[in-house]
Amino acid sequence: MKEIRVGFVGAGGIAKTHAHRLCQIEGVKISSCADVDTERAHGFAGEFGCNFYGSVEEMERSEELDAVYVCTPPHSRGIEEVFIEKGIATFFEKPVALDMRKAKHIQDLVSRAGIVHSVGYMWRYLDTTDFLREKMAGSKPIGLVVGQYVDPFWFQPGHWWLYKDKGGGQVLEQATHVFDLMRYLVGDVTRVYAEIDNLVVRSFMADMTSEDSSAVVMRFSSGPIGVVFSTCASRRTYTGTSIKIIARDAVFEHGGHSGYVKVYRDDGVEEVLNKLDPYMEEDLVFIEAVRRGSMEGVRSTFEDAIKTLKVTLAANEASKLKRVLEVADGE
Repeated sequence: MKEIRVGFVGAGGIAKTHAHRLCQIEGVKISSCADVDTERAHGFAGEFGCNFYGSVEEMERSEELDAVYVCTPPHSRGIEEVFIEKGIATFFEKPVALDMRKAKHIQDLVSRAGIVHSVGYMWRYLDTTDFLREKMAGSKPIGLVVGQYVDPFWFQPGHWWLYKDKGGGQVLEQATHVFDLMRYLVGDVTRVYAEIDNLVVRSFMADMTSEDSSAVVMRFSSGPIGVVFSTCASRRTYTGTSIKIIARDAVFEHGGHSGYVKVYRDDGVEEVLNKLDPYMEEDLVFIEAVRRGSMEGVRSTFEDAIKTLKVTLAANEASKLKRVLEVADGE
């Protein structure tokens, strides 16, 4: 079995999430990491036994890699271009960019290079997601889709997530998982309106520019109405992610991070619990795709991830303009 040599661009928390799982996959070697925070890169290298660099250019010159994981904050997306142009398979964490200009530029590079790639929308890989899609197949029409992303506030002063120009805000950076799974289950979005604000956290962290409260209303191309509400200012005793789909003869509930699925019908409720680690599943699929040189099995391409990005960008813009925005052709 050929050894797959993996490098990491960014050595923070989500990089470690993937690295711990890659260590469990036979034939994978974590070769290197690059991070502008050299102390963080050094810590990552010590934990995973790899080389560390202060820049992607230095890592690219020094390493022979088969795959790269892009785990930088959203405002740093694009520094991985040197690896894409070199034809190295790339795993992109979400969101793929902070704006459509950058996203389309990276997409053009990915398309021209023809590289194997994947985007980190891990809920698509849950076995319960497969189960739900099967159950939904005969239950149209769908009337209403309701999603939530409720989190307690945990960010330290100065964290990049606090600033909209660095992280994009909660809708774009966190609740993107909810929007993406809605698209995966129900279809593309054609129209968006939103109210987005910071109403709680600013009282104790005045320089935070990301939102702490949001409500987004959508229309899907297949007809249903969608609503997503999010907050990062909840109590630790009330948190959670979920999607509820109200259809003709059933209500379908997906537990998001929790992974469970419930199907409510007139004669009872069926519940199925997830048995898979979604991060491990998306990493297994990506590594196998790299081995084969094929996109088979990959559930979130860069091109599709751009569609989710466009919905969340439209939500932010709709809130700013205080009007409904069309999302052309669901793209």
